Amino acid sequence: MTRDRFLQLLRNIRTGKWRGARAPHKPLLLLLALGRVTKGNERLVRYSVVDDDLGKLLQEFGPPRRAIHPEFPFGRLRSDGLWEIPGGSKLTLTASGDVSPREMKELGIRGGFPKEVHTLLQSHPDLVLHAAQGLLVTHFPPSLHDDIRRAVGLPPDWSTLLPDLGAWRKGQVVRESRDSTFRDRVLSEYEHRCAICDHDIRLGDRVFGLEAAHIQWHSHDGPDQVSNGLALCVLHHKALDRGALGLGRSMGNTHVLVSGHVRGDSPSATLLIDLHGKPLRGPVTPEMAPSPVFVKWHRRQVFRTPPMGNGN
Repeated sequence: MTRDRFLQLLRNIRTGKWRGARAPHKPLLLLLALGRVTKGNERLVRYSVVDDDLGKLLQEFGPPRRAIHPEFPFGRLRSDGLWEIPGGSKLTLTASGDVSPREMKELGIRGGFPKEVHTLLQSHPDLVLHAAQGLLVTHFPPSLHDDIRRAVGLPPDWSTLLPDLGAWRKGQVVRESRDSTFRDRVLSEYEHRCAICDHDIRLGDRVFGLEAAHIQWHSHDGPDQVSNGLALCVLHHKALDRGALGLGRSMGNTHVLVSGHVRGDSPSATLLIDLHGKPLRGPVTPEMAPSPVFVKWHRRQVFRTPPMGNGN
């Protein structure tokens, strides 16, 4: 197994990202496995452990779903050439062709990177970093990268150690890079204020802690256009990407939704909860307001339903 071949296999994993739908099961399992390599853990891990660890990751960083299925990537990654289940050919398959989670737990089934992949990663720690960064950039927005790194046991932000992702992108057919003007255009339309809380703190003449958020994530076909953007402070940007906040529409206007899963008794939690139903600050140009198409995508793929009360 060579570096280029390994990165090619990672780039080509089939994730079901069809029409912007989110299916981060395989990327999250791979990130978990990369974290195990950095910690010097055994190559193979019991499915019962993955079921618990990956289940928590899917609850936290996956799309809002009534049921989560950690067994899907555990079995399906084998067809991508990146996973091995010794004795897996004897396992009973479900009606959908997936391995049975109950049977895997009962038999103590283990899985992990193939030996040649594991050996390669052990010998090249920098490759682990490149691989993890490539998975994060491809499947998640930047606001979640540090949280996911910590959750899977990878080192904190080490992206500065990577001069670029050229090795990852080599030979890859991907969407065009981000539009460098997106941030400036979005912040300008919202008069350099957070569209939710009006944050406009400045140090001298420059506002800080204000970002241009994608409503439909760039990693999931969200375009770099103002109607898919919001000027948000750091807190509300992360809350939007984590699904704690969402967007609702009524009478042609957009308002803030707060997930019914949000908890907390502190003043800061109360401030977040009290945002529910608050009108969203609009852009200078009305035609640049959040597009219903992107609002609908976020509601289905990110927002942690149900909203508080009966908001819509």
